[in-house]
Amino acid sequence: LSAIGEVRSKVERRNHWEMFNRYAINPKAHLQTTQGEIVIELLYSDAPKTVNNFISLVENGYYNNLVFHRVIPAFVAQDGCPRGDGWGGPGYSIRCEYNRLSYETGMVGMALSGKDTGGSQYFITLAPQPHLDARYTIFGKVVSGMEVAFEIMQNDSIEKITIEYGQEEK
Repeated sequence: LSAIGEVRSKVERRNHWEMFNRYAINPKAHLQTTQGEIVIELLYSDAPKTVNNFISLVENGYYNNLVFHRVIPAFVAQDGCPRGDGWGGPGYSIRCEYNRLSYETGMVGMALSGKDTGGSQYFITLAPQPHLDARYTIFGKVVSGMEVAFEIMQNDSIEKITIEYGQEEK
């Protein structure tokens, strides 16, 4: 057996403020899919490390041209696997950030294979899924394009994701 290795937090004294006070308002992710656009509000105040991880992957083009490898009607549409089979990831894991949010239709959660094994795979709920509450980090919610999410089929792709960074209204 090989050891997974030590899990080390990316949060340190020198970057604590930046990590937890980075955005005045929640940023939005604009997913351009083969079916159309889905806009997700990233819930930074509820899952800051998960949102930072997602944005970092987006900024590096990680999700461009990846397919929705798992789509189950009335359950979830899942993306973020570079292999396209549900077994791939970014080469590291992040800790879970459980919160008090509930998996209603259009919530975005971090896919896992066990506690603290998230990385790049995420899912959009296509119907309420209360059995997932407090078991998978909720880090976003669809604010526009849910009709597009309902049309996603397995092997449809993400053409590109862009981030609309939160700006305070003046």
